Amino acid sequence: MSTNPTPSWSALKRKDLRRTRRYLVDGATLRVGWLGMNGTLKVVQNARVLNICEHGMAFELPEPAQLVTRVKLQSAKHRLLGEATVRHCRRVGTKYVVGVEFTDSLRWKPPDEPVTEPIPLSDI
Repeated sequence: MSTNPTPSWSALKRKDLRRTRRYLVDGATLRVGWLGMNGTLKVVQNARVLNICEHGMAFELPEPAQLVTRVKLQSAKHRLLGEATVRHCRRVGTKYVVGVEFTDSLRWKPPDEPVTEPIPLSDI
C-alpha cells in the first residue's frame, strides 16, 4: 500500500484536466487559413467545427496543421474573425482533427442555462 499523496501520472491522465467544459457543436462550419507543411497558404472554406470552449475549439481539416502554427478563423454567419494557435493535430480516418487555443482577445461565452448537446455555434 502506497502512502504517497501525489497521484500517479496514469491516474492524472484518466481525469479530465481541462480548464473549462467543452461543448459538442452541431453542424457549424467556418473558414480556416494556415500555412501548410511546405510553407504555402492553405484555406478551407467549410471546416466542420466539432467542439468549443471558452478558450478554444476543435475542427476538421483535410490535411494536417503544424503545432504552434497560427490559424485564421472566419465565419460571417457567426460574426467571427480572429486567430488561434494549433495545440494538437491528429489523423482520424481521412481527416485531421485540429485543436486550437484562441489568441489575443478572442473568446467564446458558454450558455448560462443548462443545454442539451450538440449545441448550435453561437457568436464568438
